[in-house]
Amino acid sequence: MSKFIRIAVSAVLLTWIAWRTDWSIVGAKFANLNVGWWLAAVGILILGQFASAKRWQLFAQELRFKRSLPQYSAYYFIGMWFNLSLPTSVGGDVVRVWYLDGKSGRKLAALASVFLDRLNGLLVLIAVACVGILIAPTLVAPNELPTWIYASVWSVAGGAVLAMAALPLLTRLKVGPLHRRQQLLTVLHLLRVPKVIAWATLMSIFVQGLGVLGLWCVGLSLGLDIPPAYYCILGPMVSLLTLLPISVNGMGVREQGTIVFLAPLAVDPASATTLAFLWFFVSVTVSLLGGLVYLFGAYPKAETAPAANEGTNDHGSVDRDTDQGREGESRQAA
Repeated sequence: MSKFIRIAVSAVLLTWIAWRTDWSIVGAKFANLNVGWWLAAVGILILGQFASAKRWQLFAQELRFKRSLPQYSAYYFIGMWFNLSLPTSVGGDVVRVWYLDGKSGRKLAALASVFLDRLNGLLVLIAVACVGILIAPTLVAPNELPTWIYASVWSVAGGAVLAMAALPLLTRLKVGPLHRRQQLLTVLHLLRVPKVIAWATLMSIFVQGLGVLGLWCVGLSLGLDIPPAYYCILGPMVSLLTLLPISVNGMGVREQGTIVFLAPLAVDPASATTLAFLWFFVSVTVSLLGGLVYLFGAYPKAETAPAANEGTNDHGSVDRDTDQGREGESRQAA
């Protein structure tokens, strides 16, 4: 979607929210903000980035990339900075691919590692919402959750199951060169490596658990009486909404989604908007740390022009055979 349309959508949504918000309530919430709980949410998100970097390292190592955990962590923080500064939610992923490739000529392998990292985290995020929909209703009684919340969660889960079931079919479609289809098969095979998937999934559970905990801390900073289990629904579902390419960095969508999902718990729109803003500002704060890593860290600055050895459309292999390319790999390792 055009960036101008995304800007327009964000502007319309934010204007609508601002018009309907009772700003006196927002001011009172900020006046009584428990900064300690909000800072705890910032610390939790920072911890989550290190765990996410470890998950990414698991996939990248299987694809023969040799980097240390501090390097993966730095790339992850830098990616957060670019997610904030660019009008797209995937700008940081592109930058992570660029850093991991390191002019090695294996952009596709780097892209595969980022894709698998994202996919694993996304699937666990949806699973967290499913767990939330199972346990939250018992904690918000006598207020029964509306049918649309159940429908939205299970629809997303069903779509994820169908998408994963359809992935193997891509290798049977004769689209693109044969060697690229074989590389896609290699990537899909990584989804069936028990050790890698098990550890990556455990890291994702830890990361998404921290995400729910961090959002709960933001709610506590505002004194909101929301059952902790309901954050398992709120956090994942609103996060999924912000991934839709219809706004700038989810602005407007995040706030409206939070209002809608908190309405069944009788949370007023002003309080929900304040929660969404402080939640977003937690991400902004951590992203700014990524900006400092980018500006002052001992890492190359992202380039916009192609490197001299990138004159072809062949961006390297996606093989994971550790007996291949050892000589070249030793030169590429950083």
